[in-house]
Amino acid sequence: MSIPINQPGNLSPKVYRGAILHALGPEELVFLPDGGLLVDETGRIQACEDWKTIQATWAEQTPDFETINFPADSLIVPGFVDMHVHLPQIEVAGCQEKDLLSWLERPIFPAEAKFADPQHAQAISQAFFQNLLANGTTTAAVFLTSHPTATQIAFETAQQLGNRVIMGQNLMDCHAPDDLIRPTAQLLLETEALCKAWHGKDQHRLQYAWIPRFALTSTEELLQGIRDLRQQYPEVYLHTHLSEQAGEIAAVRQQFPWAKDYTEVYEHFGLIGPKTILAHSIHLSSNELDRLQNADASLAHCPSSNFFLKSGRFRLMEILARGMRLGLGSDVGAGPELSLLKVMKDAQFMQADTLVSPQTLFYLATLGGAKGLAMDDRIGNFAIGKEADFIVLNSRHKPGIFPCPVASAESSLDQNMERLLSQAIYLGDDRWITHTFIRGKACYIAV
Repeated sequence: MSIPINQPGNLSPKVYRGAILHALGPEELVFLPDGGLLVDETGRIQACEDWKTIQATWAEQTPDFETINFPADSLIVPGFVDMHVHLPQIEVAGCQEKDLLSWLERPIFPAEAKFADPQHAQAISQAFFQNLLANGTTTAAVFLTSHPTATQIAFETAQQLGNRVIMGQNLMDCHAPDDLIRPTAQLLLETEALCKAWHGKDQHRLQYAWIPRFALTSTEELLQGIRDLRQQYPEVYLHTHLSEQAGEIAAVRQQFPWAKDYTEVYEHFGLIGPKTILAHSIHLSSNELDRLQNADASLAHCPSSNFFLKSGRFRLMEILARGMRLGLGSDVGAGPELSLLKVMKDAQFMQADTLVSPQTLFYLATLGGAKGLAMDDRIGNFAIGKEADFIVLNSRHKPGIFPCPVASAESSLDQNMERLLSQAIYLGDDRWITHTFIRGKACYIAV
């Protein structure tokens, strides 16, 4: 059985001892087979070094720290960052349809309509945020529904459980069921009020995003209204979908005939910039990619979802080579699971003729995602001064796995680390997650 744990109040300085792995770049990893992660009373990282250095250097400076020793075969890594996921779709994950638009009409919109009931919204929100923690996801950019009360409930739940989130009310004013669309002016007032209430709460652990679902469910009046809000609140995120499937793109072309491509619809209304998160972005021209890169927008690659809906193949290696801000998204419910370990595996499987290294996949799920959310000054790896969002992996919690030892006489540390990381990605799932910490607080412990 697994239980969520939230520890309110002040922390005491602690050193977490075990094998430690974190990324400095797509192919640059730091591996400490016997390391110590020193976290101060504010939940910030003061050191990440080998255990002997921690003992020699920090024992005198911080004599009152407590040492937490994780079991053998444990690996301490930064918390995973999910750049695109839908809270209301968790209960209909795995429901297949012939294409994106049919999938929205049949299982998805009816599931979202149920969030008009606050009790339903509360139950699903509780399950969703607990499951994120159980899967080692410490930060998530989350789509909600168009219901303001359900949005309020989601924020309250994340606040109570300790999740780090970027989310907001789903904004739709056309081409969706009547019980999900709302008058444009009312939507804009509701989302602004929610933004004022929640953006930046708990020292920016909770942040807000303007969320036009996608161009097809947005009138020009709504997109104009969101542009006005972005100008008034430039620190708030914008999170939407872009170029997921061919049928969607054709419908956007018909709805916005003045736009030369899908990207221009968002550009025209001032929605592309450094705090723009664009999910999928599969069928983009080189010119569109150039414009998105010049605007410093970030892309959320959702390989599990793309595979499930047969949306197409994301140009992962090209976009990595460009140096664009990029991370991974589970995209539940088109993605069948919240596990970023499985999303990493699918990111490799979706590439037809190219091997994506375990180091790069791990980077995308941690520091890459933090950069994609413009949060790499606070999370993503174990640099001094960052907030201590980390998880503990242990393969022995999944039956039938023969774990790679952290160190062996037969292989170098680098070879050993590569094998350990590869096994985590290709064999791992939520059963590997034994602990989840956010800002140094234990939010989840598997027992």
